[in-house]
Amino acid sequence: MKRASFPIFFLVGLAAVTLACGVGSGGSQAATVTALSQSIAATETARALPTNTSEIPPTTTPTPGVAVATVAAQATEQSQAIEATEVAQATTVAGDVAATEAALAPIKAELPAYGADPNQGRLGWIHPPATIFTEGFQQYNYAGEFLSTVARDFVLAADITWNTRFGTTGCGFVIRTDGNEEAFNQYMVIATRGAQGHVGFIIMQNGEVLDDEITDFYATGIDPLFEWQNDTTNRLVVVGRGNTFSIYTNGTKLGDVTPSVAFDRGFIAFVALNESGDTTCQYNNAWLWLLN
Repeated sequence: MKRASFPIFFLVGLAAVTLACGVGSGGSQAATVTALSQSIAATETARALPTNTSEIPPTTTPTPGVAVATVAAQATEQSQAIEATEVAQATTVAGDVAATEAALAPIKAELPAYGADPNQGRLGWIHPPATIFTEGFQQYNYAGEFLSTVARDFVLAADITWNTRFGTTGCGFVIRTDGNEEAFNQYMVIATRGAQGHVGFIIMQNGEVLDDEITDFYATGIDPLFEWQNDTTNRLVVVGRGNTFSIYTNGTKLGDVTPSVAFDRGFIAFVALNESGDTTCQYNNAWLWLLN
């Protein structure tokens, strides 16, 4: 399987925030952060998602065995056909018309909490439960069964349960990615256990992480329900409208991000980042709503 180190500058930024805010356990936390910063500073920025799913551990829900760039190109060139496919996929997930309405009911009930009108827009997909396992030094894996679904304005939600060896690993989303394996253009929203719970918004332009553009939210300090310990679950929601993204955990808004670089469309996947040891990210009750 083709592997790559993950966006290291988020961890460096998180380390700086941790020290500045005094979050953690004093001297031991500072020593850990310093050691981590030194170890990740020499690692190159991630340039490719794995495309050979044959070596992904059995617990992983892999993407279809199609090159990411090819999927993105097809999605761009065949948008009308894709829209029809999305509707068919949503119907297939739900079953028949009655089951579809039953599946949509909790989604439509949740949308107003994120400022979205349930009568505007349509279902992009309902994702079956997915588990991503990744191991090794600074690695990541991804999963997603609807890579042909192109998202512009959207609401994306999932319950994420994590178990990580180190706090500076995390689980989250890749959004509006263009699938260019040589030089990704995409956003990433990553929740991490580090410093008792943070969520970061990351920009990758032409395959490079814009380290001075990382937005970090101290989730535990904003969301009273945020759980940072192993084997706990948080609901992560991202709302994208134009070039502004709103990030929520457990129904609490952490804040808005308006990145300096605009990617107006792309597909979405789940991602697990690993600093060392191993990481498991479980995704449940996940869905994508496409806004008008």
